[in-house]
Order: sequence, then C-alpha cells, then structure tokens
Amino acid sequence: MLKKVGKHVLILDDVWDEASLEEFGIPDPSDSNGCKLVLTTRSEHVCKYKGCTVIKVKPLSAQQALTLFLSKVGPNIVQNQTSMLILRLVVEECAGLPLTIIVVASTLKGEEDPLIWKNALRELKERIEKVEGVESKVIENLKFSFDHLKDEKVKYCFLHCALFPEDLETWKDVLIECWIEEGFIDDMGTRQEMKG
Repeated sequence: MLKKVGKHVLILDDVWDEASLEEFGIPDPSDSNGCKLVLTTRSEHVCKYKGCTVIKVKPLSAQQALTLFLSKVGPNIVQNQTSMLILRLVVEECAGLPLTIIVVASTLKGEEDPLIWKNALRELKERIEKVEGVESKVIENLKFSFDHLKDEKVKYCFLHCALFPEDLETWKDVLIECWIEEGFIDDMGTRQEMKG
C-alpha cells in the first residue's frame, strides 16, 4: 500500500512486538525509498529488531516528579515535615515515570494518615525489589493501585474493562449495563448514581 506513495514518514505509537512491516504493506525504511519510521516503545528489543536509532526519553527529574505527584494527590496532604519526607520517598519509588506517579498519587489522594503513607511506601519498595525492567516496575505500581481499591465490586468493574481492546471508545451506559448483567452492581440505585 505505502510502496506506491513515495517518500513518507510513518509514526507507530506504543509498539510492543517485533513485526515485519512488509506484512502490512509497509516497505522497510531505507535511503533508497525515502521512507522514515518513527516508533515509540518501552521495549528495547523492538528497537534492536528494527535496527532503530534509539532515543531514550529520560524520566522526570526529582522536582518534576514531586510537582506532578503533588498536583495529583492534592496540596492538603503535606501537613508536616514527617509527611513530606514519606511523600518524597513514595515519589522516589515511582522512578520518575509519569504514569506510575499519576496512578500512585491518585491511589493515595485524600489519605492523611501517616501510617497509610508508610505502609504504601513499604509495599512499593517490596514490589519493586522483586521485579526487573521499567515495564515490570510500571505493572507492579499499577497493581499497587488496584490492590488499594476499597470496594471488591469496583475491582471487578475495573477488571471487566480489561476485556475491551486498548483505546476502544467505550460508552459509560454500555459498561453500566454490562456490570449490572454480571452482578457487579445493583440495578436502579447504582445506575442513577453512576450516571450522575
């Protein structure tokens, strides 16, 4: 298909697997065909497979990470020096990864008890010590957030969303109907609450 187009730049976002571009009618980029390929991936083996020039995106600096975390967790959380010290250590465990920072901050939003923060820090450290690689660290931090959902029904609803393909536009009403059918939520009372 693109063989007939001539010079072009193709951008592929969030590539996870090594795939032959020829299978999709895309010529391998070369100087002779004038094609350029830009791809984003978390996987270095994908870059090596395609022989790409790797440009690594650096994680956020400590200050940028802290600023992002505070913007998501809320400014009222930091009441004293002890809380701020624990908060900084939690942010450090997020390794400057924006997705991880946002998820962990959202999980701890509104929590003012220093014991909850200390426990969260301990859990994050334990999880991250067991894994290797950036991708695994992100998954473990997402699992931390999932494990801290307070309602089992909310966990089931969240897991149900994993049945849908990534980036699929899903209608709220369709999800509510599915959750009612599955018995995750009650019919009328919850339906009105969720639509509101």
